[in-house]
Amino acid sequence: MTDFAEWRQFDYDNASVQLWVFKKSTTTAKFRAWHVRTDVQVENLFRDAIRSEASRITERIAYSHLSQNNENSCLEHSLEGSEGLIALLQLVDAPEAENTDAQLKQLKGAIGYLVKFQSADRTVYAVRKTAPTWKPTVRNKMINAIFVNGELSAVPDESFTFDACFDFYCLNETIFVASKRAYESTVSDKNAYRRSFEELTVDPQFLAVFSDVAPLRQHVGQNAIQLRRMTVIQQKALYTIPGFSKRVKDVSDARNWGINFDQNEKIVLCEDTVRVVMQVLLDHRLLSEVTEKIYDVPDAEAV
Repeated sequence: MTDFAEWRQFDYDNASVQLWVFKKSTTTAKFRAWHVRTDVQVENLFRDAIRSEASRITERIAYSHLSQNNENSCLEHSLEGSEGLIALLQLVDAPEAENTDAQLKQLKGAIGYLVKFQSADRTVYAVRKTAPTWKPTVRNKMINAIFVNGELSAVPDESFTFDACFDFYCLNETIFVASKRAYESTVSDKNAYRRSFEELTVDPQFLAVFSDVAPLRQHVGQNAIQLRRMTVIQQKALYTIPGFSKRVKDVSDARNWGINFDQNEKIVLCEDTVRVVMQVLLDHRLLSEVTEKIYDVPDAEAV
């Protein structure tokens, strides 16, 4: 049985349930986590939520920096590729951590919560980013009330809202991502993308393709999506193909892409063409042999 099938068929009804809240840390541990005591009603609601999600998600797509899933699928990749999630799981699995129950101050401002479902020797971890109402700055501006018996009454501000779904899951050595944006903002390290981009823009093979990479630096900036795209460009390394610039020039001239070149056939980047050049470096500007039309695609899978 695959991890995906096991995750969907997991015995959630009879699994024990543990709730944890966590915050990011600037230390090498990456996170701080606290166990939260819960009653049976809350635990059953978590069981209902994950059963519903496991029933809804019927397909899996290989995870990549640019891949996207739909409402009935998840992105699947190996746990070993996520240092952030490994660090979080190590915290909540440490035996001594179970004696560290969260206080109100730990719940306030928590960036996410993790629910452990344990059955026999198997554990499913389900993670969700907290709602903005968990932030102290937001909570201080809200009035909490409940409507009972035809009357609206105030309730203490120590109330917390849990969504009936999760952003991503982990079983064995596999992660199933339902919300890519939430997953990457929670456990991914944006600094890794920045470092990758910095390495790329000093790579002699990459620099040899362009007359100047300054327009590319300006276009990418600190934008997370653009940084991920540059990481994929570095991984694919199409620019290392012998005669790459000449091949791009020939196609650009034939297809009227408008890419500019200097006298040495190096690509001249500018604000108007940098996006096109990035699509070429990603190999995401594709020709349909059926319609003879050219398309820019968000991701591409070889067949």
